[in-house]
Amino acid sequence: MIIGIDIGGTTTKIVGIEQGNIRASCSVKASDPVTSAAGAIGKFLSISGTTMQDIERLAMTGVGATFIDGSVLGIDATYVEEFKAIGFGGLHLAGVDNALVVSVGTGTALVHAHNREATHIGGSGVGGGTILGLGKALAGITDFESLSRAASEGDVKAVDLTIGDIASKAVGSLPIDATASNFGRMADRPRPEDYAAGIVNMVFQTVGMLAILAARSTGDSNIVIVGNTMQIPMAAKVLECLYPLYGVRFIVPELAQYATALGAALSLT
Repeated sequence: MIIGIDIGGTTTKIVGIEQGNIRASCSVKASDPVTSAAGAIGKFLSISGTTMQDIERLAMTGVGATFIDGSVLGIDATYVEEFKAIGFGGLHLAGVDNALVVSVGTGTALVHAHNREATHIGGSGVGGGTILGLGKALAGITDFESLSRAASEGDVKAVDLTIGDIASKAVGSLPIDATASNFGRMADRPRPEDYAAGIVNMVFQTVGMLAILAARSTGDSNIVIVGNTMQIPMAAKVLECLYPLYGVRFIVPELAQYATALGAALSLT
């Protein structure tokens, strides 16, 4: 078995593969990188029914992996550059040979991936960290799960200004319900749920447009969205709304949050 570990800013993800197929996956909260990696391996062994002797190779990636010197729990570890892991994992989960893979974690990274090559195109500091930070500041919500639930119950129209609010008809290809300004409507006091919905809407509209423009520059017809933040149900819905405007379909694969850990493991095959 080959193990891939993605040590992120808030969560550590782990995936085990055998003959290219996913055996099991899980995650733990990230604190100290070494502790998180060791804890992830322990949890993985418990849920998968395997032992340390079953692990043939170990690959590490993510921001926290740079703090680990060579081994975890006595197992030699290979460091895999994060953008390469994002590309490999995204392609595998989506079942495509080439794509723009967009990883929405604490921030957002855009990677052009083709077979065994991956190139970092760019990115943004807007991502999951933005959602958590603004969620705490505006809605008083401090954890990811609660914010995700609140966003599903909120109304973006309570905080966002639409084309219909400032024009009598559609403007070009933009319908009257398209967003004219994120958080442009703040006359009334929104509920915490409305703030949460507005935050998620703003972040994923921004991510979606970045991805569309990047895909046009790279010539990619597939845009694969991965990362821990894709566990927010509203996220995929926001991206879906961009299809009628720009004719672009986003692929959000199952196990999207484990793409980078999976890509690290695949890089050793």
